[in-house]
Amino acid sequence: MNKRQDINALSSTQLKDYLHALGVLRARSAANPDDPAGYEFQAALHNDLVVGGCEHGSDMFLPWHRAHLHYFEKLLQEADPPRTANVTIPYWDWIHPQGSGLFPPSFDVPELFSPDRNTDPATALPPDTLKIVTTVTDPHQFVGYPEDHPTGNYGDLEIGPHNYMHTDFIGGLMADCSQAALDPIYFSFHCFIDLLWAQWQNRNGFPAATSPNSKLRGFLDKPMHLVSQFQKTEELGYTYEYSDQLKAAFAVPVPPLPPVGDLVLTQSLAAVSEAGLTAELRRHGRVQFRLARPPEPDGKITVRLDRLKVPVAGSYLLRGFVHPGDVEFRRDDEDFAKRFGVGYVSMWRTHEDSHDGEHEGHHGHGGHGTRPLHPTSSIVRFDVTSVLKSTPEAVEDHVLTLQYIPSRFNPARPQPPTELVTEVQLRDVLMEVYD
Repeated sequence: MNKRQDINALSSTQLKDYLHALGVLRARSAANPDDPAGYEFQAALHNDLVVGGCEHGSDMFLPWHRAHLHYFEKLLQEADPPRTANVTIPYWDWIHPQGSGLFPPSFDVPELFSPDRNTDPATALPPDTLKIVTTVTDPHQFVGYPEDHPTGNYGDLEIGPHNYMHTDFIGGLMADCSQAALDPIYFSFHCFIDLLWAQWQNRNGFPAATSPNSKLRGFLDKPMHLVSQFQKTEELGYTYEYSDQLKAAFAVPVPPLPPVGDLVLTQSLAAVSEAGLTAELRRHGRVQFRLARPPEPDGKITVRLDRLKVPVAGSYLLRGFVHPGDVEFRRDDEDFAKRFGVGYVSMWRTHEDSHDGEHEGHHGHGGHGTRPLHPTSSIVRFDVTSVLKSTPEAVEDHVLTLQYIPSRFNPARPQPPTELVTEVQLRDVLMEVYD
């Protein structure tokens, strides 16, 4: 059984062997860019819609990336045995900040370096990654929803920490879905995503896959290409070796399953301003909605952003706050955010032609045929119950504020893109009340 390790824990020999295996794959691509056993082709399985195309915005997200890592790791091991026979992809623990700099020191070596990554030392890691892994128990909420599900699509881990890390923390090639895997940090970053999923599975008794017979595009020529075949890491021949700080982070009890309440009200929320969504965001960098009086004031209350458009021109962040209407919204105020913050959503730009359904695959890997690559919109929920209970004002005396923050690492375009703020579109903002 192979063990994937923290990249900071690799010995000098282990790191050199990993770099050597990468070098063999890169040499293959230099000789023939279409070599399926070369680095460029493997990156294209994620980046290029014709070659393969990554899965996002559904319960296929985690299994697809597990399969991508699995087959890439096999190529590394077969690159130059016996030297590379036991090479595994090292994970980058991005729950915990580095002692110095944003990234582990190994990513500064030439073989793992990418020049356009973020260099701002003040950039914060996502605040909710560990909370999602240790407190979310619902499979849909964590893994994502089956395609065409009426009430959801993205899982919390993807539309929050995953997207934010791509667009705002790492940046560079990783900020562009059509180039992300060309940065070798992609594999260690997603290796940690896979570790988090494995930890969540173990904590929650390995819930059954919700789309077990779905095929993982890009791997249709492989003996294993179904979601059901990528559920347990041990069956794929590897486990994770946790660092002491990860062991401590995960050493919290699994919460009891929350009671399932009935949805008793779904009500559209009125905007505070009549100027319109785009005008408000362009002028103030935020938009506000009035909450409604609930029939069950003691029940769970969520705010739902219905059919929030997945952007094409660039990426952005929406931060949600629920506060009394007579309390002025204070951007970048840590005390205000701590008291009234209800969450965030990171909208990572999709491939420009990811919805046309015309790609047929490459070299037998099977693109996505007529099935859309990514959803065109997302369904986002903020649980606002605890914030509402912490203030004396009635629910209907509160407003929802959505703060708009464009990513600093939006990819350059040959032509000026459509103004990004116009891509912030949604069908409705709803308040959902449960008994």
